[in-house]
Amino acid sequence: MTIICSETGVETNFLVWLKFQVANLHEDGEQYEELAPGVVAALQRTMTLVVDRLNEEKERAPCLGEGEGRVRMLGSQRRIALDVLLACWGLGTWLGVNGLYVQLPLLVERLPEGWTLPASMALAVQLANVGLVLYAVLRRLSPRTPDATYIYALLAIGTLALTLNSFLYTATAPVGGTERSVAFLALTFFAALVGCTSSVLFYPYLRHFREVYLATYLVGEGLSGFIPSILALVQGVGGEPHCVPSADNSTLVALYPPARFDTTVFLLLLGSLAALSLVSFTSVHNLRAFDSERVTQAALAKDDEASAPEESLARPAWLLVMALMVCLNALSNGVMPSVQSYSCMPYGVRAYHLAVALGAMANPAACLAGVWLRPAAPRLLAALLAAAAAPLAYILATALLSPAPPLQHRPIGEALVVAAWVACSACVSYARMWVYGWARRGGARGMRLCGAATQAGSALGSLLLYLLVNHTRLFTQPDACPALRASPVPQL
Repeated sequence: MTIICSETGVETNFLVWLKFQVANLHEDGEQYEELAPGVVAALQRTMTLVVDRLNEEKERAPCLGEGEGRVRMLGSQRRIALDVLLACWGLGTWLGVNGLYVQLPLLVERLPEGWTLPASMALAVQLANVGLVLYAVLRRLSPRTPDATYIYALLAIGTLALTLNSFLYTATAPVGGTERSVAFLALTFFAALVGCTSSVLFYPYLRHFREVYLATYLVGEGLSGFIPSILALVQGVGGEPHCVPSADNSTLVALYPPARFDTTVFLLLLGSLAALSLVSFTSVHNLRAFDSERVTQAALAKDDEASAPEESLARPAWLLVMALMVCLNALSNGVMPSVQSYSCMPYGVRAYHLAVALGAMANPAACLAGVWLRPAAPRLLAALLAAAAAPLAYILATALLSPAPPLQHRPIGEALVVAAWVACSACVSYARMWVYGWARRGGARGMRLCGAATQAGSALGSLLLYLLVNHTRLFTQPDACPALRASPVPQL
């Protein structure tokens, strides 16, 4: 069937012919009514219905001419400019959290929490789920306020939090008799508000655009870990510490070589990227040039009504997929970040640095698979997750056996732990993207339910690991440098 592109959208030779025949039937119907009035009336109704259905499809897939900056990608026509803007917008969602995580190899050496800092940071991130409650309250108090207003506010808060953190991250205050990185954790909380609330705010907004752009946004969300990882690789780590005697010559003090640029510069770069995300969303929301890529309000309402009835989200399939989403996010946002220092640091600062950076790069790579490849069948996804159980078990084993995990001080041990982190991150990221695509069939309610499962899993995983790391002896951090001699015993 030949496709004819015009300013009004997609038409086919068949559609043009149908419209012509329907018009002829309406004009000449009286001439044939005497012979077969029932047949003519039925044919009129049938052909009119076909035209209406084709027109609906025309609204769902508007014509995308090559001269208007559009290309065809695996059968899906799209605007490259909109792809770029959506990716830049998605970049700002978890930019603050991911950027701070890839900076942990430097921060755990310099902030008073030490190796427990990742668990404290994960808990601060999950406390940011209060943003979901605040959003729900504001929606009830002001139901006519558009979602775009909340998105503007969140992106502005994230940009400001990263900029302030670049100057205040070393500030400490006594809490319970112990010095704590109060400023760093508080500003991490505000930076995390963007990511936590995006799960139930940004995804429903994407329903206003054609479905092909969901994967593009997810690629941008994955870039929120990839780009900070690139910056961290360029920044480098200072290397292993040098132990020098303390002033009283009783202990050895760890001195860490400096990186190529410090954390202040790194966080200022993240603040600039967050500002780019804000500008990109402003363009996506306000540029009329992308109106042809939007789903019509009539189609949006029909989609919600047809695909998300009240009882549909309680089916066993939905419950199973949402349970999977809870588990995936408990791992990716709670368990894995909290134990990463214990799993990698015994193999050296370089292993920790590479595991964090390359693991974050695996996220957008997995999302790109959703752009170029067809969604995996459920059985194939189950096989992929079963295969990921092996590297996950190795990660947990190295963390529990810290500070003396298997193959320590050997190159093969360093390579294995980095490979395990990259493989596990890639599998979990792809599975999460698969669930988001599957949940879209539930309309706005389905996407919000998926977002709620995301945050529930993240919160459960983070709280559990915070308690295990800080209040049990399952995970052990050794001293960077041993004592030169035993401390003198005070004489009575």
